[in-house]
Amino acid sequence: MRYINHVLTAFQASVFLGLSFASLPTVADTLKVGGTGSALGTMKILAEAYRASRPDSRIVIVPALGSSGSIKAVAAGVLDIGLSGRPLKPAEREQNLAEREVARTPLVLASMRAHAGFTLSDIVRVYDGTLQTWPDGSPLRPILRPESDSETALLRAISPEIDRALTAAHARPGVHIAITDQDSADAIEHIPGGLGPSTLALILSEQRKIRALPLNGVAPSVAALRRGSYPYFKPLYLVTPQNPSGPARAFAAFIQTRQGARILSDNGYLPLQSGGK
Repeated sequence: MRYINHVLTAFQASVFLGLSFASLPTVADTLKVGGTGSALGTMKILAEAYRASRPDSRIVIVPALGSSGSIKAVAAGVLDIGLSGRPLKPAEREQNLAEREVARTPLVLASMRAHAGFTLSDIVRVYDGTLQTWPDGSPLRPILRPESDSETALLRAISPEIDRALTAAHARPGVHIAITDQDSADAIEHIPGGLGPSTLALILSEQRKIRALPLNGVAPSVAALRRGSYPYFKPLYLVTPQNPSGPARAFAAFIQTRQGARILSDNGYLPLQSGGK
């Protein structure tokens, strides 16, 4: 089923930006965090660990905003920390915003099937429609993300051939387009023969049943990403105002402690920095 993705994405952002947060706790230092779906599961785990040593803190993880929606929400002052799968654009940075890349997670093609994996040439054939079956002859059903999504941009950047094949896939009638990262994982789990993009972080932190398949003979892992043998990744940027609130600054600092780095690594992220205990 094809969704009118740009309309829904804009709707999600506009609804969120219009909220007064009347339904959220009114504690003065309540921290509101949200953004790219691939990071939400890990952020919930980080928030629980943070609250364990700071029981008076309140952290609300807001779902289904996406990278661009979270950036808009931070700029509007209704979100304290945005989670983005891309860096800020120049026009966004001019809105008194700052970003810091804190981690990277393997960008993967995932399926419910046990499979030896795909080469980059195979991926081209999946998206241009020339590879339509699994080895057992059953239908292979590609699951796409919206054209505007950061995972689509990351896939396109792998090679010019994949870029062109994705353009062809988006033009093909009947292709399934999953709006959010969670929608994509749900579709992979429930559409027979489904194959779609995800991240190792989402799969591990949400304990999904889907399998991250090898690409070019290399299984995606934090260790492979660190070595450089698996070069495909989705970054995680923390987006805040230039002068973030005290709670936002404290939680961002916690994410980059050794404890935060361990949680990131356990949930499919390669931490880029670590600090104290």
